[in-house]
Amino acid sequence: MKLNNKEQSWYEKYHKKSGTIQERSKDYKAVDPYSEEGQKLQNDNAKKHGRAWYIFAGMNFRHNRVKKTWIEQFYVKGKRSLNEKKVL
Repeated sequence: MKLNNKEQSWYEKYHKKSGTIQERSKDYKAVDPYSEEGQKLQNDNAKKHGRAWYIFAGMNFRHNRVKKTWIEQFYVKGKRSLNEKKVL
C-alpha cells in the first residue's frame, strides 16, 4: 500500500504509537458495572465529569445562559396555540 505525504505523516504521528486493534485489545479489560470495582470507576468518573443529570431530565444544557446565539436573536414567540392554523 502506497501512502501519500499526508497519509504518511498521519501514520508516523498516530498509528505507530497506537498500534493495531489486536495489540490494543490485548490490554483492554472489561469491568462489570455492578461490581465494587465498576462502582468505584463510576463514582470516580462522576466526581471528575459530573453525572449529566440535565440530559435525562429533559433540560437543555444551555438553560442558564444570558447571551443569545446569532440565530436566537431572530426568534419571535408565536401567540397561537399548536392546533390553531395560521390565518393569512
